[in-house]
Amino acid sequence: MALGDSRSAALSEGGRDVPGDGDPGSAGSPVAMGITDDRGRAMKAAEETMASGMAVMAIIEAVRPAMAGPTLAPCYVRTGVGWLGRHTEAGEVAWKRFFL
Repeated sequence: MALGDSRSAALSEGGRDVPGDGDPGSAGSPVAMGITDDRGRAMKAAEETMASGMAVMAIIEAVRPAMAGPTLAPCYVRTGVGWLGRHTEAGEVAWKRFFL
């Protein structure tokens, strides 16, 4: 699972910080990413970050391990399914599955 829009949670899980220019959706947005084999743990980390006010939404994508063709370097490939988390009016986080 790839974990996005979760700066502190992903960094504490071994994620990589991407410095930003503040433009949402650009490579310069304040974003953190991480990899875990547990969707529940990724969702919990994202929910904690949203509760802290550091993020207003989170995107989790399922990936699978692969190898880059020319170099045989390990990498991850998107599977085409993800989950978008946002706060509800009741203050909970609702997750909506989406397909790419």
